[in-house]
Amino acid sequence: MFDRGGLREFVAVVEKGSFTAAADMLDVSTSFVSREIKRLEERLHTRLLHRSTRSITLTDSGRHYYERAREIHDRIEALESEMADLQELPKGLIRVTAAGLFADRYVAPALAEFVTKYPEVSIDLDSRMEEVDIIEEGYDLAIRLHGTLPDTSLIARKVAPRRVMVCGSPSYLVRSGRPESPDDLYSHNCLKLYKMPWRFAYPEEVRVVKVQGNWVCNNGRALVNAAVRGIGLIRLSEYYMEDELRRGELEVVLEEYEVPDVYTWIVYPEREQMPTRVRFLIDFLSERLKRDSVYKKDKK
Repeated sequence: MFDRGGLREFVAVVEKGSFTAAADMLDVSTSFVSREIKRLEERLHTRLLHRSTRSITLTDSGRHYYERAREIHDRIEALESEMADLQELPKGLIRVTAAGLFADRYVAPALAEFVTKYPEVSIDLDSRMEEVDIIEEGYDLAIRLHGTLPDTSLIARKVAPRRVMVCGSPSYLVRSGRPESPDDLYSHNCLKLYKMPWRFAYPEEVRVVKVQGNWVCNNGRALVNAAVRGIGLIRLSEYYMEDELRRGELEVVLEEYEVPDVYTWIVYPEREQMPTRVRFLIDFLSERLKRDSVYKKDKK
């Protein structure tokens, strides 16, 4: 335990109003509290407390010292708690929900690496496409591709930006023309992912363009396959079509209108005491997903 040299006892006396109450809180004797504060005053060469048979009040020096001592005391408490946690290796079950190709490509490998590092941890990964109520269904955390938090008891940690782009096959672009602005999309066949608006960054604001097309589904890879066959344009996260872009089966259009505010989030319930295993995993995923899934427009 860090030797506060009377600081802890001094803070307790000020906040409890007496040596006896401070001693009860700290589970030590009253004489010990008195002795520690006397040593502190001798070390500082100043009196911190006015003592009488009925009350204890702060001196001017004591008031100044308390303001700083309270902050230092809190920091030491937090540090000691953190160091205690570090001695405890993560173990036990962690329930995670993450859907779609992002879960397959990034989340599952990261979880496997985490379990390899901490073999006493067990993972329950739910990859349903629909967004689940993590509190109602008892999940420890969720990986989400947006930051909407209708439930104020949830906390969202922003992990990394994702590139969302509009693409079409070379054959489609030759046949239907290459759109020069989002307004041109009204004359194109746009293949849509359920509940995903087509957002674009115009010079003055971000707008939603209500596109139309003959294909709607909840599977991004199905849309990619349709786009490769020249059926229409798609707007998806880059990781859905990395291979097709590299092979030249798809081309990016409207690049200058891409919105810059699309992020991956780690979402988890707000709680007073977070289990060590969950805190370790949140920190681990934050770094791993940031490293693996962040994009740079000039990386090609």
